[in-house]
Amino acid sequence: MSNYSSDYREQDFCAIDEGLDYIFARMGAIYGAVFVRHWEGVDHQLVRQVWAEECGRMLTYKPKLDYALQHMNPDRPPSALAFKKLLNDGPRIPDKPHTVITRQPTIHEKIATEKAKQEALKKLREFTQQIRMQK
Repeated sequence: MSNYSSDYREQDFCAIDEGLDYIFARMGAIYGAVFVRHWEGVDHQLVRQVWAEECGRMLTYKPKLDYALQHMNPDRPPSALAFKKLLNDGPRIPDKPHTVITRQPTIHEKIATEKAKQEALKKLREFTQQIRMQK
């Protein structure tokens, strides 16, 4: 997950809950018991809700999560607001490319277009011939 490219890659994205699971597991491994005690006496669902609200869509882009995890204060776990700032400093979330679908003309439209083109060319030839005759 060290790829910070701005190219869109489907595997770089996850659901918000998956992003929360990922960062909390990583912070638990990094900070150990300090991280567990950090939330002692606080409803874990409330903690997840607040982090999801604060960090929002940024929790869905794995390169942003990895960037924030790599830039945390090594001495203490970040608050939701501090982690949000780290996420903001991370790589931009790329836009998903949109497939442009161009409408192809039907066979009848192609025939009508060719007929109109031939008629226009015929009129152009007649007009050109008239101008030459006037000279």
